[in-house]
Amino acid sequence: MTKVDFHILATTQENDFLTYVVRLTQKARSRGHQVLIATDHAEQSLALSTALWGAQPDAFIGHSTIDAGHDTNGAEAHDAIQISDSQQCGNHHDVLINLCQAIPDFFSRFERVFEVVSQQPTLLSASRQRYRFYSDRGYALTRHDLRDRA
Repeated sequence: MTKVDFHILATTQENDFLTYVVRLTQKARSRGHQVLIATDHAEQSLALSTALWGAQPDAFIGHSTIDAGHDTNGAEAHDAIQISDSQQCGNHHDVLINLCQAIPDFFSRFERVFEVVSQQPTLLSASRQRYRFYSDRGYALTRHDLRDRA
């Protein structure tokens, strides 16, 4: 059964949110995981892609964007890090980082799901609904409350 981790941030700022997602992605990759990052829309995917490309002054985090099973160049997407703002879930089912307000239909195909929680009121409310959904269905939930570290 899919294991679900909630990473609860202290911030309402989009830049801080994206910075955390980049670090979480780097950590998962450094441990040998393949990562799909689900977003709500193309603008969010672009902002995330930009954050991944500019993660470090002397390096970048390579990734592809899924569009109906293809990367942005039209070739089959096999990158270890993929971004999707559609119902396409890529070619692997290792780690899903969900940035969507709703739970993607394909979440249960993944071994792990990371939910990143912003303190922005609308996003926080959606995160609470996702938490209840997983809890009501018996998924193993882990909370990483980062608010006390801020």
